[in-house]
Amino acid sequence: MKKNFEFKLKRSNKERFEVGCVDDGCMWKLRASKASSYLIGQCIKSKYEGVSRVHRPHDIVEDMRKDMGVSISYVKAWRAREHALELVRGLAKESYMRLPSYCAMLEAKNLGFHSVIRPVIALDETFLKGKYLGTLFVATCKDGNNQIYPLAFGVGDSENDTSWNWFLTKLRGAIGHIDDLVFISDRHESIWKAISTIFPDAHHGACIFHISQNLKNHFKHERAHSLYFRAAKAYRIHEFDHMVQIFNVVPYVGNYLHAAGYEKWARAYFNGKRYNLMTTNIAECLNSITRDARKMPITNFMEYLRMNILQNWFHKRQTEAAKMDSHLTEWADKLVRENNQKRLSLQVSSIEAYSFHVYDGSCVEVVNLEGKCCTCREFDLDQLPCAHACAVCRHRQISCYPMCSKYYTTNSLVIAYAEPIWLVGNQTDWVVPNDVRDRIVLSPITRRRHGRRKEKRIPSRGEEPSTRKCSQCGSTGHYRQTCKNPIALHPTS
Repeated sequence: MKKNFEFKLKRSNKERFEVGCVDDGCMWKLRASKASSYLIGQCIKSKYEGVSRVHRPHDIVEDMRKDMGVSISYVKAWRAREHALELVRGLAKESYMRLPSYCAMLEAKNLGFHSVIRPVIALDETFLKGKYLGTLFVATCKDGNNQIYPLAFGVGDSENDTSWNWFLTKLRGAIGHIDDLVFISDRHESIWKAISTIFPDAHHGACIFHISQNLKNHFKHERAHSLYFRAAKAYRIHEFDHMVQIFNVVPYVGNYLHAAGYEKWARAYFNGKRYNLMTTNIAECLNSITRDARKMPITNFMEYLRMNILQNWFHKRQTEAAKMDSHLTEWADKLVRENNQKRLSLQVSSIEAYSFHVYDGSCVEVVNLEGKCCTCREFDLDQLPCAHACAVCRHRQISCYPMCSKYYTTNSLVIAYAEPIWLVGNQTDWVVPNDVRDRIVLSPITRRRHGRRKEKRIPSRGEEPSTRKCSQCGSTGHYRQTCKNPIALHPTS
């Protein structure tokens, strides 16, 4: 119009305005559409291609005002965001329908794995943030280099008896029977019932961190809290005298811990070998890593787990394991070296061929090399030579490395990551049996409240964030190291 360009009107209504060149032989045309949420979603879809990309409705409103000169409401911007996410990630309902075919292709491409890792499994759950919500169940272990080793993922309606029974039944079918298997979880009743039914021969321990959170919330006694951790991590029963101190200081805390069962949370009373795994932090770490991805439709989320966690981790760790030239993994080798340093001040006296007295100051420990045990119980429970065992190996002039469990060897680490994680390929190339393709997977049963969807978990009792207070200026919200407030040269009383 400004340059007097000649055009003719082709269509004009409330939704669209379309003009073209007056010359019928010219293909030039221009079309303007109403700024609908769907149209805006098409324009901004590139901003949501990354899992962690954040582009809020307020940002959309501002972008449309600056780039297009159009003012839109917050509600329209929110709907545009939803349309853009559907264009990039697909529909949530269709994703559940596609899930059986995806899992079938995943299984066909990855035929199975053989792993040599410590038989301790941490169980946990977290909530999904997509349209249909649901719960993600996680089973994780630790490899010989003390790294997270994802074992199984599952999705159910919520954390209940049926969901945990289903998940652990599938886990049992995948791993079979394992001697001296140990589970660690919070004290949710559904988990305990499911393990006792599906893994009746396994040992089950409680996460000491979850119990500590309950202590913080119910009793708020700092000294009792620190004494509890010392008691929980003690190797020997006679070192469990921290509980006596707890009863003396705060009797009701002692009664609470006694009712929880020493054999569930105390290492000294636990029937199985927990190694160094006392909490479910390894499962919590996976929940943290998937924080943003849990907003995605279910099949997209599973593909994210396969590619960004399993595929990347397995390739990286396979490469790192191949470079290790020691008998033990780097993490285990470091622990053994530290124990070798502690042995220098210890004295050894022979009892018989495989048994020895080790004098550690005022304490006397007995080490049996044949049974790979020591009265300090560190050798027994961690399956790595303690300082006393290292001192005996020096006395016998033999290497202590053969005394380490096979789980800590570099060879076991290589086996754990030997198989690569293969992708499933494009959906158009999938070859899936008809019975799998026609299988119906319903979305989780959920009743969503009106209003904006909640994406942050409501903290449990005892998990509320603490208020930071600066020791320099006395203000809240920061620490002394990050304080930017001026320091008073002449402070007043």
